[in-house]
Amino acid sequence: MAEENQGPITNADLAIVCRQFATLTKADINILEILETLRAQTTNALLREVLDQVQQDVEMGHTLATSFSRYPNTFSPFFITMIREGELEGDMDRVFDDLADHFETRLGGTPDARRPARAGLFDWEAAASAFQWIFIWLCALGAACAIGAGLIWYATAGPTDRIGLPGDRIPNILIFIGIILGLGVLLFTRGRRRL
Repeated sequence: MAEENQGPITNADLAIVCRQFATLTKADINILEILETLRAQTTNALLREVLDQVQQDVEMGHTLATSFSRYPNTFSPFFITMIREGELEGDMDRVFDDLADHFETRLGGTPDARRPARAGLFDWEAAASAFQWIFIWLCALGAACAIGAGLIWYATAGPTDRIGLPGDRIPNILIFIGIILGLGVLLFTRGRRRL
C-alpha cells in the first residue's frame, strides 16, 4: 500500500474511488465487497473511515445514497443525487463513471463537498431531479386516468345513447391522450437508463 495520507479528501481521491467503484460494479461484484476493497485500497485515512462507516450502513440495510448523505462535508448534494438516481435506475456503473469524470475535470480545484455560501440555501439540482420524477409519475397517472375515463365512457353508455358509440370524439380523444402520455413516459424512462 502507498504511503498513508492524513490530509482532507480531495477531488483526486474521489475520482479514484468512483472510477474503481464503476469498474468493480461492471464486474458484478457485491456492493459490500466493493466498499471493502475500496476501503482497503485508499491511501486517505479520512476517506477510509468514511468508506468503513458507509459499508456498515449498507450492511444495516441503508441505501448507498443514504449512507453517503451522512457525510455532507465529504459528498456534495450533486454526488448524493447521482447515486440515488443510479440506485433507482439500476445503473450504478454509469453513474460512478460519470462522477469519476466529474471529479477528474476538477483535480486542480477545491473539493465540491459543500455548496458555496453564495449558492443559497436551496439545492436546485436536487429539486430538479425530484421534480423530474414527480412529473413522470404525474404523466403516468394522467395517462392511466385518461385511458380509464375513455373506457368507462364506452362501458357505461347504453345501447340507445349516442355518446357510447365507438365513433364518439370525447372518449376517443381521452384514450388517444392517455396512450400518448403513456408512450412518452415509457420512452423517457427507457432513454434515461441508456444515457
